Amino acid sequence: MSTTPQLDGPGLGAMLGPRLRERRTALGKTLAETAAQADVSRGYISAIEKGTSIPSLPVLARIAHALDVSLAEMLRSSNSALLARGHITDAAGVEDLAARGSELQIFRHYAEPGKSGHAPLSVGSGDVFIYVHRGRLEVTLEDGVFELGPGDALHCDRPRTVKWRAPGRTASIALWVGAAKAPGRSN
Repeated sequence: MSTTPQLDGPGLGAMLGPRLRERRTALGKTLAETAAQADVSRGYISAIEKGTSIPSLPVLARIAHALDVSLAEMLRSSNSALLARGHITDAAGVEDLAARGSELQIFRHYAEPGKSGHAPLSVGSGDVFIYVHRGRLEVTLEDGVFELGPGDALHCDRPRTVKWRAPGRTASIALWVGAAKAPGRSN
């Protein structure tokens, strides 16, 4: 008889299995690779992914570690697969970071020094949140101009227009978040 507590609950296997499989395939790992890194059998990983077996918490922790994902993410109550993972890179341009089907627009925006433009996301569907990761960013709204530096954030309450400018001599890298564009609405 095992003294290790088992995870249980309605539908846990149905929730956990697909989530593990999705993460494993997103990383390009095979069942065998994941099993070896988690120190379990390939068949056991397969059974977990099919929802026919529920691992103990210590085993799930090893599997999560092998898949470079937190236990909290594996056990979150939402069945949503609308998670996106990544890093804030220094690459030039705008990168869409939102998961497919997300109700949010999330963009990493790189701005060359001295350049300016309009928000990299659609405005008019809700609030806009801007976080400056590196450099400086000047944001112009209907009610004023705001200069943001590294670590600064700005919440814009349903702006109609948002413009930006990257002052100074270094590039700006910022995260822009807003509500997804409402269907049938033009910007």
